Amino acid sequence: MMPNVLVRLCFVVVLAAFGLAPQAHAQSQGRRADIVVELFTSQGCTQCPRANRLLGVLAREEGALGLTFPVDIWDYLGWDDTLARREFSLRQREYAARMRLRGRSTPQIILNGKSQIGASDWDDARAAFSSEPRLDPSRRIDLSIVRLRSSRVRVTIAGTPPLTPADVWLVAYNTGPVTVEVTGGPNINRTVPHHNVVTAIERLGGWSGEAVWYERQRCQPSCAVLVQEPNGGPILAGAYVTGPPRVRPGIGPR
Repeated sequence: MMPNVLVRLCFVVVLAAFGLAPQAHAQSQGRRADIVVELFTSQGCTQCPRANRLLGVLAREEGALGLTFPVDIWDYLGWDDTLARREFSLRQREYAARMRLRGRSTPQIILNGKSQIGASDWDDARAAFSSEPRLDPSRRIDLSIVRLRSSRVRVTIAGTPPLTPADVWLVAYNTGPVTVEVTGGPNINRTVPHHNVVTAIERLGGWSGEAVWYERQRCQPSCAVLVQEPNGGPILAGAYVTGPPRVRPGIGPR
């Protein structure tokens, strides 16, 4: 029996022994991500509306998980980003520190937590996307996310232990498009679109190779799970389950 098959079989046996194996009440089975594209964007950035549209295009590529993280880096220019959250800015700072960048910028794309590129130029960003190695092609990490009929999501992980303990992140996002009517700052009187905009991110725990599972309530409308080295390190595996978009406009500063 192949090692990966044996790991999966053992994992199912362990879950079944504790009554945790997926049951018929599972509503929607998620998909594995071959590449994770994170866009850090701001409504106060003149180049960002174009980059936001690019993220929407890349997110439609086969196997791609695209996530938009709005940040408040340009709020001082006269417009408070209506979708930004402090934890998104912290995530961008961790990437900057890990990659030894001089500072933060927008629009910025992070590929698989390993490389970054400015998202102002579509051709350069697409080339970087195409050349980025895909995640875990041998599927040594058995990762899944399932939406249950009770509006909960279940995450299960097993497989080859990482070199260092990894973080497990649960990300809620809205496929959108979410549009914001900007009435101040550099993008005054512009309608700024957002695709796959993140609404919350939560660290579920750590993972060292053992079979683990998590359940969380109301991860809506779409959810992703990322297995990632700590402190802005490379993403080892990702999966996602989508739901109907919630289209809502932003209507002014926070």
